[in-house]
Amino acid sequence: MKCETPEQTALVSLPISLIEAMLKMRSALDDNLASALEKSVNVTPASNKAIFNQPVPNFAAPERGKYAAEFLGVGFSVNTLADVFGRVVDMMADVAPEALVELAAIRTRGRRYVSREPRDIHPRSPHLPVTQTESGWWISKNISQDQLKQALRNLCNVSGLGFGKDLKFPLRQPHR
Repeated sequence: MKCETPEQTALVSLPISLIEAMLKMRSALDDNLASALEKSVNVTPASNKAIFNQPVPNFAAPERGKYAAEFLGVGFSVNTLADVFGRVVDMMADVAPEALVELAAIRTRGRRYVSREPRDIHPRSPHLPVTQTESGWWISKNISQDQLKQALRNLCNVSGLGFGKDLKFPLRQPHR
């Protein structure tokens, strides 16, 4: 197989499940939107020199969070267990939102893992704190590490992902 790549192409390894999700998303787009996206991606600058001669922006390194996880090869770290779950929920909302609908139907003795309504998270204990993720799902802010692992396992079960393979938590972080 011959692979020709234009000058400004980066070859990266991606998990097969992520590629499959991206292909499903692309096939769901209508032709007009797909062609518009393709045209915007294929636009190349007039000169490579313009890119290489620009000053490098000065970004502060992001803080390392207390908890680390990896979802479909994308690692992240945050400061709370609820933030871990919220980040995974938001990433899943981009890749397979239907899995979150299925997860919302699962209920433990005391809670739902995700819901579109804040009152449905802790129906028997409405005083417990909840938070809304960027994708609009409500989750509990009151979550232990064992509860988080169970929520992530259930999310993997409904989405067909592998816990410990496609979704990894906890990850060991190197000491700073």
